[in-house]
Amino acid sequence: MKSTIRTRTAALGVATVAGLAGLGLATGPAMAADSGAANSSAQSAATDVDTQSIYYPIEAGKYADELVIAWGQDNTERVEAFASDEVAKKLADHGNENGSHWRNSGAEGAAGTTYITYRNTETGEKMTLGVSNQAIGDQDEWGAAPHAVHRVDFDG
Repeated sequence: MKSTIRTRTAALGVATVAGLAGLGLATGPAMAADSGAANSSAQSAATDVDTQSIYYPIEAGKYADELVIAWGQDNTERVEAFASDEVAKKLADHGNENGSHWRNSGAEGAAGTTYITYRNTETGEKMTLGVSNQAIGDQDEWGAAPHAVHRVDFDG
């Protein structure tokens, strides 16, 4: 009888520890929503958030994707965190009608910049963002540096 109680107690203890460990892991990066599938309320930044409280991806494609998502959600503060002043102004002037329909269609690099191309599935328009390789290489505990998207061009 004692060994049965000890075995069940040990099993319960192991299950509790495993459950708590699983909960701890589930609240970390594993629970992060895919940025392309997240809804606007989950991705929206508070209006008083400064650029120091945003994590910046260290891969050019993901960095540009974060900017496009923020722009499509009309999240001006987040756009201004990822883009240079000139790019943020061009995006604002262009407007984000059909903003959630941009899809990454490729990338290429030249002269210290990675150019990420997007196609709008509604309008057929093409947008190319230039991400500074040096800026995304300048990492700290928040990832890459802010304002790394330094160029935007629209075609079509």
